[in-house]
Amino acid sequence: MTVPEPVEILRPRKTTWVMVLLISAGFVATGIAVIRSPSAEMEPVMAYGALSFFSIGVVVAIVQLLPGSSFLRLSPAGFTIRSMWRDTSYRWSDIERFGVVEIHPAGHRQRMVGLDFSQSFPHRDRARVLRGLSQGLTGFEGALPDSYGWDCAKLAAHLESWKARWADAPPATEPA
Repeated sequence: MTVPEPVEILRPRKTTWVMVLLISAGFVATGIAVIRSPSAEMEPVMAYGALSFFSIGVVVAIVQLLPGSSFLRLSPAGFTIRSMWRDTSYRWSDIERFGVVEIHPAGHRQRMVGLDFSQSFPHRDRARVLRGLSQGLTGFEGALPDSYGWDCAKLAAHLESWKARWADAPPATEPA
């Protein structure tokens, strides 16, 4: 009898996406009211631009709230990031390290889990310019799209523990 391999699935926090939905919907409603107002002093291009931007925010938030659209799956073979039903998989050996990225857009502190690719990563030469730009701005070559309800430092440490345990394991299956 074989023992099933451990799998852990982390999902985005629903409350975050409900807040994004409500805020974006509020701005969409405000944009519509401004456009329809007979005394609108706002430049129409700006009004339609803001309306378009926040409409995209509404759509993205709704998609993020749908079951199965986004998650982080950890397994002995590696991890899979699913965002808007698109999967990207990595083996643990593809990653050099995980850590916390802290950026300050417009004075707001934003934290994410960053990652650097190992020298043995087969696609290392792809997107070299973007990886270099990202590393120059954040100190990491890439980042996870969400913290999945975890504190970023704890999630980075959790991913490092999975990596330490499984990076040298023989590949029994394709990445998660």
